[in-house]
Amino acid sequence: MWSGKALGKILRFELLWKLVFLFIINPLLRGAYHAYVSTAGLRFNGGVLWTFASLQGAVLFLALFCAAAWLVFYEYSVIIRVAALCRQGEDFTLGEVMGAALWDLSLLRGWSLAIGSLYYVLLLPLACVGYVSTIVPQVAIPWFVFGEMQKTPLGMAGIVAIYVVLYGVHLLLLFVPVLMTLEHRRFGQAAGESVRLWRRMEWTDRLAMLAVLALWYQLFTEAARYWRRNLLGNDDFDGNFFQYLLISEAFRKDLVCWVLLTLVQTIAMAGVICFLAALLDKHGAGRAALQPAWSGDGAVLWEIFSRRRDAWAGRWRQRLARRRWRTGIPAICLALAAVLLLSAERPLPVHRPFAIAHRGGEGGIENTLEALEAAARQGMDYGEIDVQLTADGVPVLFHDGSLTRMAGRGESVGELTWEELRQIPVTDYAHPGETARIPSLEETLAAMAGEDMGLLIELKPAAGGSEALADAVIALVERYDFGDRAMFMSLDYLCLMTVMERHPEWWAGFCAYGAAGDIDDAVWRYQVDFLAVEEALVSNRLVTRAREVDLPVYVWSVYDGEKMLQYLEMGVSGIITDYPEEIRRVLDGYLASHPGQPYQWTGAGVPGKE
Repeated sequence: MWSGKALGKILRFELLWKLVFLFIINPLLRGAYHAYVSTAGLRFNGGVLWTFASLQGAVLFLALFCAAAWLVFYEYSVIIRVAALCRQGEDFTLGEVMGAALWDLSLLRGWSLAIGSLYYVLLLPLACVGYVSTIVPQVAIPWFVFGEMQKTPLGMAGIVAIYVVLYGVHLLLLFVPVLMTLEHRRFGQAAGESVRLWRRMEWTDRLAMLAVLALWYQLFTEAARYWRRNLLGNDDFDGNFFQYLLISEAFRKDLVCWVLLTLVQTIAMAGVICFLAALLDKHGAGRAALQPAWSGDGAVLWEIFSRRRDAWAGRWRQRLARRRWRTGIPAICLALAAVLLLSAERPLPVHRPFAIAHRGGEGGIENTLEALEAAARQGMDYGEIDVQLTADGVPVLFHDGSLTRMAGRGESVGELTWEELRQIPVTDYAHPGETARIPSLEETLAAMAGEDMGLLIELKPAAGGSEALADAVIALVERYDFGDRAMFMSLDYLCLMTVMERHPEWWAGFCAYGAAGDIDDAVWRYQVDFLAVEEALVSNRLVTRAREVDLPVYVWSVYDGEKMLQYLEMGVSGIITDYPEEIRRVLDGYLASHPGQPYQWTGAGVPGKE
């Protein structure tokens, strides 16, 4: 009986808390953050950390990080109090518990705040087992990091070690939020008591706890396998929410999934917290106080605040009950509908979505002629290749900063001549037992001359070599007259500028895997023809804004067919993937289900420019 009552109150609180955070608190925090970024300057990729290198930036970052920790802890504190009070059979209102939970915020101060922030904002969202908050629902290590680690045995061992440490620490500190709330302990005290509690528990209780967490993990792992698309994030609930709802096919699907998953997560978290509270009660701890144990001036201030809060709430209830509010609501709804209809117009996509083979695709060892030729046979629009300069100035196809992963040697491409490099056999994790050689860009252009597939050339200059690499690539593309079949991109904007200045008619874009602030706030000033972004940067806001300024967005590197379809439904203009057959299947299915979709450019290849 008490668990049903607790669940009902927890669901009511979570609904209220999510509305308040998504539409009031989050916009305020984002506003403060972006106000600083706009003055410090938007930075991409490796320059992101320098955004906060100043004293002002460091203070702002710490303030926002601590604010996130307080908000996460407050949410958990309310839920834990509700569960404990229901178990104790006490009568209370949700407002009383929310007010009492404010008292718990005093536990996160000093060193407790510093360490507790890491726990609440990083560790719990990384583990994402037992606790899920509205503010930071999940923290994920970017797939392009894990994807590269998976390509070597040492990297795989590193991934296993990361997860062992993560879930080991998470288990040991599992009782920390409950102990801080119910026992009013500082973070360090609660952490020590959580470890001791595991030691004191009977083996049956330990097994029961592990079974509960294993059930959680299995439930949401299966859910992730069924619904493999990216979930909506807090920033998707911005001022353009209704616009996304009207014009984005992907957003409507993802919103339904978000609602259902949030409901299931809330129910599961309520169950876990109730179970933890029961275990504490079994050991003579975990009694919740309905009112904070303030005394003296604190008690007087709390009494004054409570009275004014109740009076303010009463006045607003009276106002809402008046007839003029009832007549005004339809007028407000009609005005909102008019605004939504006016904002629902969506500019035409620049071109038909491209299927792009990442590093040539899985048909051969990465960045080799064999891979590119296989991708061309599989009907890819473009093959993406990475180009670096050898010591004697020859552009060659290679991705890494050294030959360690693919050839077992420590040199970089820039330390070897072309003659030395071409003698070295290379392999990759996807083709064990096979070897190939590193091709030059000239060989690649010659081989692709007879194919229908174009090339997406990523320029990867060494430090100080931006102009030299761009000049060498430009010379070869001009020699083979390949400019109308090629696209050019780079993480190095200076390198890209050389291409754009020398050949403004060529199709050139900026490549990004990280940004301080919303990438769509300033990237339009870069005067590029397209934007190639890592999956973590893709959002409804970015794609919508890009469509408004006629900027195609290409996403890398996408490995899952469901996510490919999600990005196409969002409106991206290209998918970069290792799996040519999969993207060809998904893209053909998408185009077949959207017949008659008009585009600004209907010719072959990239749009022509005057």
